[in-house]
Amino acid sequence: MSGPLDGIRVLELTDGTVDYCGRLLAGLGADVVLAEPAEGSPSRAVGPFLDDIPGVDRSLAFWADNVGKRSVVVGGDDADSGDGADSGDGADSGDGADSGDAGLLALVAGSDVFIHTLRPADAARRGLSFEALSARLPHLIVCAVTPFGQDGPWADYLADDLVLMALGGSMAGCGYGPGPDGRYDTPPLACQEDQALRTAATYAAIAVLAAVAWRGEGGTGQLIDVSAHECSASMTEWHLMTYLCSGEIYRRGPHPTLTGADGRQIAALTPDFLGPHVFTRMLEMLEADDVAGPLSDPAFADPGHRARNYGDVWRALKRLAEKHPAEELYRLGQKAGLPWGVIRAPEEVLDDHHLAARGHFVALPHPELDRTVTYPGAPFVAHGSPWVMQRRPPLLGEHTAEVASEWARPTTQPPR
Repeated sequence: MSGPLDGIRVLELTDGTVDYCGRLLAGLGADVVLAEPAEGSPSRAVGPFLDDIPGVDRSLAFWADNVGKRSVVVGGDDADSGDGADSGDGADSGDGADSGDAGLLALVAGSDVFIHTLRPADAARRGLSFEALSARLPHLIVCAVTPFGQDGPWADYLADDLVLMALGGSMAGCGYGPGPDGRYDTPPLACQEDQALRTAATYAAIAVLAAVAWRGEGGTGQLIDVSAHECSASMTEWHLMTYLCSGEIYRRGPHPTLTGADGRQIAALTPDFLGPHVFTRMLEMLEADDVAGPLSDPAFADPGHRARNYGDVWRALKRLAEKHPAEELYRLGQKAGLPWGVIRAPEEVLDDHHLAARGHFVALPHPELDRTVTYPGAPFVAHGSPWVMQRRPPLLGEHTAEVASEWARPTTQPPR
């Protein structure tokens, strides 16, 4: 089975923070090759590990974001992805690239898309700047994913996900609400895992798809400059737009949750802004269980009255929650048209019968381990351009000779 990017060669030289970009492209059928140093990509050292035994080929975090790829080991400082300090003033135009990058440059020449996390000075020093590459390879699409982009006063700065989420504004909206006096005595909370960098990786994949399509229509290669800072700023949902349009500052507060009879929680939004049907159907649900109480008073049909007496609404919902386990409770809410959902632990998602029915989970053999591993599959279903998931994550350097032989032959541009 082939995907819509069948025949497209993608080379990754990253610090492990945006591996998800290549995973998406591999799922769409691209031949994605991860260039790694002899000790392996930094993401191979990230736990948890299979059976809690560390090893370069046992990182479950690495597996999750590198399924479907191939791995090559490149020599010298080929896989230096820009984590270290700046080297020099970055004035090298690329003509005198590091000698250790010769093998890497050969792989770049055989690829359609080159994804890297090099900061501008490092890319220039190594002959991997877009200007140096495009002069020889006009077909090449270069996607640079860095904390702050390829230009601007912060272009050479480093940042982790915590810094990016803080600077982008999203973190300010996460955390506990103010105390009774209206003052906050708790700090904002960081989102779990690498939300800013995962968003940047997703946006990068979307941009690569657009660049490949444009090149196929008679265009050439181009530079895609992805700033994780900008990606983080774009995911503040309505908070930034509310301020820009009304001048009102979003105040963080607790997310409304209900605790079911079994002690598990559900996210229980009751958004009036979706329309008057929200309260009508919610009231029908509450009255069916004889827990509506004062909400049956016609006065509650008025949104203003509900807002002034929201405590009565919430107490009625709590009475409903006391009678039903969480899985049953959220389905009652969904049936009434409310955007409710069980707050599940990640491992509980494996038992989601809806995802299973849609074929979301994919089992891939790991012959070197004599076992089969289940992976999350496609984030969408596209019948005309199917998701491809047939290759387990690569062992370190597993495909070095294979890729060198295949990619020695230049690609035909454009591919379609």
